[in-house]
Amino acid sequence: MANDDKVWRWDDAKAQASSGAEAQARMDALLMKAADTDDPDDAVSVLLGRPRVAEEREETVKIQVRVPRSWQEQIDRKADGERLSRSEYLRRIIGRDALQPA
Repeated sequence: MANDDKVWRWDDAKAQASSGAEAQARMDALLMKAADTDDPDDAVSVLLGRPRVAEEREETVKIQVRVPRSWQEQIDRKADGERLSRSEYLRRIIGRDALQPA
């Protein structure tokens, strides 16, 4: 894989086969590098969107909205396709739109 402005692309020329403990150690190292942490469990948490304990975060609020059932079904299908919860999928959509310059 090559890192170009935080976009990861597969590179067959650099692919290496490994299994067992060796594969786990390599994967842990990649995850820790991507998450900028020195613990594999912390790396997984960070990459899944959970905050670090010491990270200061803005207070969150709950927003409720009503949508047609067909929208919910479509949202759920798209979230499942990206292996995200409905909440995480909607946060990403809202975040992308809300954080765009006006």
